[in-house]
Amino acid sequence: MQRFRVEVIAKTPNPQQVIYAAMHQDYTDGFVCDERDSWPSESECGEIIVKRLLAGERGHYGPLEHPQIIFNCGYFPHSVMQQARTHRVGVSFDVQCLSGDSEVTFVKTSGSLTKIKISELYDLWTNGQKAVRERKIRGRKGEEPGTYRRDCKTCLRKMKLRVLNEETGIFELGHIKEVFAQGIQPVYRLTLEDGRTLDCTENHRLLTKRGWQTMGEALELITDTKREIITYNPDCYLMTNGVIVGDGIYLEFAQNFVSIVALPQKPKPAGRKLKAHPMKVVQVRYLGMQKTYDLEVDGKWHNFVANGVVVHNSFRYTGNQFIDVVEGKKDIEDVFYLRPVDYYTDRQGKKYYYSPEQRAADLQWCLEAAKKYKADFEFGMSEEHARGKVPFDYRQHFVVSFNLRSFLHFCDLRNKKDAQLEIQKLCELMWPHFEDWAPAIARWYEKQRLGKARLAP
Repeated sequence: MQRFRVEVIAKTPNPQQVIYAAMHQDYTDGFVCDERDSWPSESECGEIIVKRLLAGERGHYGPLEHPQIIFNCGYFPHSVMQQARTHRVGVSFDVQCLSGDSEVTFVKTSGSLTKIKISELYDLWTNGQKAVRERKIRGRKGEEPGTYRRDCKTCLRKMKLRVLNEETGIFELGHIKEVFAQGIQPVYRLTLEDGRTLDCTENHRLLTKRGWQTMGEALELITDTKREIITYNPDCYLMTNGVIVGDGIYLEFAQNFVSIVALPQKPKPAGRKLKAHPMKVVQVRYLGMQKTYDLEVDGKWHNFVANGVVVHNSFRYTGNQFIDVVEGKKDIEDVFYLRPVDYYTDRQGKKYYYSPEQRAADLQWCLEAAKKYKADFEFGMSEEHARGKVPFDYRQHFVVSFNLRSFLHFCDLRNKKDAQLEIQKLCELMWPHFEDWAPAIARWYEKQRLGKARLAP
């Protein structure tokens, strides 16, 4: 755990003043921004928040959701990132993101296409489908009368998602495994030579003529401190929605971007398959901070089509580091995580000793797995297929953002004695940064809630 590291990328300035302003606006007819010059100091605002909002447990905690802090976490085992994601409420992993207006392509049974904005997918995935009628009386399970939403995850999972077979270059069908809200992130717009656009973050992985690359890598993007474009590589080609192959006829799919209702589409002729083809990026510009989303795709191919461009899902590629271990470029413990030699307790409370001999044997097992990965990859196996055979806890860098309220919630869940040891350490390393950022709230939390496993307000 000595390698674990947490740093702050960005944070809302004067977070306690921001919360104070939100609280004050709830109780005044005036426009609080006009009173900015008379606001209490940052420290005084912290004391007011504790006294009027937190100490009384009044239950109106929405103002805590406005300030945001973004951490860069390094060298943690993959299981920590996955566990944090399981419990995230307002937590986002800035691995790769698309803007909410990005349209995801699905294939109907008839063969025609339908497109759904990824923000709408997330709303359906999280909140369910809006009912076609209002509930007039209390439901059988105690539901209140009024408008309600029906869970539709099963239906969404069954929808046929367009994915690319990366071995053949032919489009096939896949399915959604998860839909994520990835928080507010800096978003750039890529314009292709046929006029299509894709709005994504700099680290979203795109399929290019040179293989999978982040948007920033593919475009060799250089920006200033305000994220405005200084220069980029004008010779960048992205793989896009396909052309028909099999009979020598090439059909561009521009018409697929017209509304399905406005332009009924005929099924693809039997025997014809769609092959991805490259399209040049002709313009890049910074759009600003936007809400972002991403999918996780079930099955072998972890990609999907957004705005006609083949993009990677939120599943992470970490293959090069395994090869670096085999070739002696990296120390094995820089890539794989094993707990230190010590006494531990299992879930039934039974103690056991993780000995130096056991740990040495496990390190050797990790090395053999890395060798197997290298051999499979050089044989031609896809990266995700080969990686499925390596130990789960390879080390992972990630970026995670919280609003202030969700951070306290996360600490309630994971900064306690019965939580996984490594995720406790993540909370411990985050805490000093939070304490420096919102000191009055941190002092109250340490006294009233830290380590007590109470759900945060």
